[in-house]
Amino acid sequence: MKLNKWELRANEKLLGEAAASYITKQMIIMPKPNPGKLHITDQRVVFTDALTLFFDYPLDQVISFSAGMGGLTLATADGKSHKLTGMFTKKLASALEQAGVRKA
Repeated sequence: MKLNKWELRANEKLLGEAAASYITKQMIIMPKPNPGKLHITDQRVVFTDALTLFFDYPLDQVISFSAGMGGLTLATADGKSHKLTGMFTKKLASALEQAGVRKA
């Protein structure tokens, strides 16, 4: 996690963004929701809240995504799985498909 403000880069196009909660682990087993926003561009996938940049992956590092009841899970090339919950799963899934991310 970094203290950073997210901004579009030069020649980067926003494909979709929506409010979501990024689920991290608290004390190893307890899930902790981090409310923020998932941004999907033609170059990367980024999750931020008002002050923190939780992740920023170039599209070639996002292997796939899966969408389920009330959430999305992103699989990344570093072997991590990122779970997001929220009401805008369809909108975010559509933007990920438009960005070329494979649906698992």
